[in-house]
Amino acid sequence: MEAVQGLSPLVLSLRSAALAVLLVTPAGFLAADRVRRWRGARRATADLLLLSPLVLPPTVLGFVLLQLLGRYGPLGEPLARLGLEMVFSWPATVLSAAMAAFPLMYRTLLASLEQLDPGLEGVARSLGAGPWRVWRRITLPLVLPGLGAGLSLGYARALGEFGTTLMLAGNIPGRTQTLPLAIYAAVDAGDLPQAWVWTGQVLLLNGLCLGLVQLFLSRGRRLRRPGAPTADPAREPPPTPAMAPPAALPPLRPRTPFRLRFDLHQRHGDFRFDLALDTSCRQLAILGPSGAGKSLLLRLLAGLERPQAGRIELNGRVLFDAERGLDLPPERRRIAVMLQHDALFPHLSVAANVGFGLAHLPPAERHARVAAQLAAVGLQEQARRFPAQLSGGQQQRAALARALVTEPDLLLLDEPLSSQDAHRRRRLQQLIEELVARSGVPTLLVTHDMEEAYRLSEELLVIDRGALLRHGPRREVFEHPGAVTVARLTGCKNISAVQRLGPTRLRALAWGLDLELPKPLEAAVRHVGMRANHLELAAAPVSGAAHHWPCRVTRVSEGPLHVTVFVVPEASPAGAGPVEPILVELRRRVWGALGQAVAAGPLVLSLPAGCLLPLR
Repeated sequence: MEAVQGLSPLVLSLRSAALAVLLVTPAGFLAADRVRRWRGARRATADLLLLSPLVLPPTVLGFVLLQLLGRYGPLGEPLARLGLEMVFSWPATVLSAAMAAFPLMYRTLLASLEQLDPGLEGVARSLGAGPWRVWRRITLPLVLPGLGAGLSLGYARALGEFGTTLMLAGNIPGRTQTLPLAIYAAVDAGDLPQAWVWTGQVLLLNGLCLGLVQLFLSRGRRLRRPGAPTADPAREPPPTPAMAPPAALPPLRPRTPFRLRFDLHQRHGDFRFDLALDTSCRQLAILGPSGAGKSLLLRLLAGLERPQAGRIELNGRVLFDAERGLDLPPERRRIAVMLQHDALFPHLSVAANVGFGLAHLPPAERHARVAAQLAAVGLQEQARRFPAQLSGGQQQRAALARALVTEPDLLLLDEPLSSQDAHRRRRLQQLIEELVARSGVPTLLVTHDMEEAYRLSEELLVIDRGALLRHGPRREVFEHPGAVTVARLTGCKNISAVQRLGPTRLRALAWGLDLELPKPLEAAVRHVGMRANHLELAAAPVSGAAHHWPCRVTRVSEGPLHVTVFVVPEASPAGAGPVEPILVELRRRVWGALGQAVAAGPLVLSLPAGCLLPLR
């Protein structure tokens, strides 16, 4: 306290505000980081309490603090025994300023943290970075603009604190008289020129603080979020081919034994996730409708979310076991993650992104592996650029290189190509297929695209509402889906409920067609399906087909390569009722050859033998 005897209001205010802001910054960061993870009433209650100093009248807050910290208060009495006197002292000035600065610091940091892409920290953990390194290398650099803005706003607010300071610290010249109190004292004494001097200093300081806020916010806008649009395509360099030249690809690596076993149980409100699998397939694709639990499964496997019960085992290593209380953190699971958006770290160069998971290696080895991986994806020339300077395809290639360079035991792909156009998507599929094969890294792919799943997997796992519907080799699942949901998810567009007319005779109710089968179907079969690309449309019956039906065309939808033709049978059995159109997919060349036949009269719809899908 003696150190501040006789200080001018300006120096006293600058010192008090600076110390107050330094004190509340760690507390504000910790509070914001915790609250951003909360939802509902818990979040609302925390916000109410932490922001209350901002909305309470300063004199009320000062009175409460005075009662708590006074000589006979619940906190002041123990401090007095230790020889510490808080009220009417310079520490009380700092405390008053800190109470005023904290809400602004907390709220600004909370907004900055909530603007972070939630996938960035998870991806960093999956690349082997522990919580401290993630905070130091990813979280802190990305929230620095918000932190700077919070410091500036908090400092400005601390400089202007009046009511709480007056109640708790008093207006003691040279000891607790800050600039606002000095202005008050000058006006009270009728010394208006001196009041204007103090007022000018406050206005100047606050103007500087607000200028810093704008500076920090503009810097934050330049750090684009990963999902934001990239640089102007018109000024973007010509994209390099998505497929790297063969000479740049790494050599083929021998396949090591692989085994993934899990039995997981999780509840999110009314959603129940109960899924078990035991597979040695190195390329597995997961199909399912939105909300089926596909991304949740990847988060559970990667350790980004903890299951309520179950077990995960990868190549003999137990990653999670609820009964034993074992839960390896993401950085120790050796499971890399590639998300729908690339989740590149926007403040790091492409080379630094790719090498992020290699921090444990010597610099020379790390640089060599990064260079080789960048060459494999054709990004050598972009190594020093930042993610916002890349095209969408280049960003995805950088994310793929970052995931593969660590040589993980398993690579999780969460719809990595869904944001790409058709041409770029196909080229990236080729690149993923080639690099994954050469690296020998097993993959687990989540996708809505049946063709993508078929190209990039050996087995298909179909799930819905957190439950397993079908699992097997991709061709077997495609040709024998077994259930209506699986058939739809694998692209079957013609599905009808059936009525049994005899041991081997069925009626497809949706189309009004009677079907004669070579052998009876299982009793559980209640529907049948016909894939649109299996059906044939011609002027006469196609030889060798199992069924033929005269039909007429009701609508045609033309695409660049294929034509979808909607047809209805010409004659339906008595009492069949209205029928739904049947979709037939033909190549444009085949449809063009049918032009005259369509004009001449009815066509014949043929279904080849073995192409009728019995469905439960």
